[in-house]
Amino acid sequence: MKKGVLNRLLSSMRGYVEFRLDGSNAERFLNLCRNHGIMLYDIERCGAVYEAKTEAASYFALRPIIKKTGMCPQIVGKYGFPFFLRRNRKRKILLAVAILFITLLFYLSGFLWRIEYEGCYYHTREQLSAFLTELGVREGMKKRQADASGIEEAIRSRFTDIGWVSVEIIGTKMSIRINETRMPTLVTEQAYSGIGELWEAEEGHIVAASDGIVSEIIALKGIPMVKAGDIVRKGDVLISGVITVAGDDGMAVNRYPVLAKGEITLKTVKEYRDDFAMQYQKKIYTGKEKKGYQLQAFGRKIFSYTPSNSYKECDIINEISQYCLWDDFYLPLTKKEQLFREYRYEAAVYTKEEAKLLADEHLLRYLEEQKKLGAVILASEVETQFTGKRCVTTGEIQLLETAWQYQAIIPDEWRLENGNEYNTNND
Repeated sequence: MKKGVLNRLLSSMRGYVEFRLDGSNAERFLNLCRNHGIMLYDIERCGAVYEAKTEAASYFALRPIIKKTGMCPQIVGKYGFPFFLRRNRKRKILLAVAILFITLLFYLSGFLWRIEYEGCYYHTREQLSAFLTELGVREGMKKRQADASGIEEAIRSRFTDIGWVSVEIIGTKMSIRINETRMPTLVTEQAYSGIGELWEAEEGHIVAASDGIVSEIIALKGIPMVKAGDIVRKGDVLISGVITVAGDDGMAVNRYPVLAKGEITLKTVKEYRDDFAMQYQKKIYTGKEKKGYQLQAFGRKIFSYTPSNSYKECDIINEISQYCLWDDFYLPLTKKEQLFREYRYEAAVYTKEEAKLLADEHLLRYLEEQKKLGAVILASEVETQFTGKRCVTTGEIQLLETAWQYQAIIPDEWRLENGNEYNTNND
């Protein structure tokens, strides 16, 4: 059988023996080991010869089986920490360094040295990292001080358009996985419009942020003024924040403002235009480059080499890597490589094929940005033309989006002109 990473580490700490069996009773020997509960792993067969490994303590338990089968295991090697100490028992300095190294690793394992984010599209890693810093969560903190469930709840409370959060701590790494909805609903303490703007007033109408056709409308609070299929213009009230109380005769006896709440999607059409010159400056790399290095421990620079940059124009590429012993055991030790690549510009002209490909890339990038904002692309009708020395792409993009926002309620909208015994809220 094969052993996992953790089991292999434990075996190395306790020490293990690799041995070889050669003879007709080899299979019987292995079966007896299993019957007596002696763990053998990494068993390999080559013809009539078997090789296997077992922990040092288990190897001494093989004596009764050796007598019974007449097999004499040939030791191939002895590995692990106990055998290392035995081989180097006269090298006191090396032994002290090994003990110090193991102690240091054990100490470092109690801290978080890396925080990774997955699923970030609208919210950047920098934005989430700044929020975690406000919570006191940062690289270098003790793992026992990191409350995974508390961090999940805090992220959901601050970012209302994040529908799902998972915080997992493995080794010295914290993994934060999020799922953004970008379809905010107003059922939280803070109210956000459909385009992600914060509304801080205690009352307000929901109005259309652009022209379109109502695809879906669900009023959670307030009075719906339109229905699915209606055509609306920018600024039209979709859900009114004014509640009217009618008497037995059907006349209004009271009105009061509220913060309208709901879920609304509109079918909208956006004009698209992309325009760029056919002539451009092409970047040509000369092949000359220089490299610099920097080493940091615990966030502090301990070594740095930066070559003199004599290039007039160059790309500067930074690559930062953090040292990791295995899977999720990261160390507070990072290396930064800086590459300087020289280039020069030459005048060039796009061919029509190249310009069309570039225009398609611009359109695709625009559509991806709309998707990240929560929109669904229904159709796109665009056309690319070459006018003089320019490439012009125009057309329309049909979207399904939460194109609504808040609008303030003025007092005249809800105050009755003539008060009565029911309307006690009006002066």
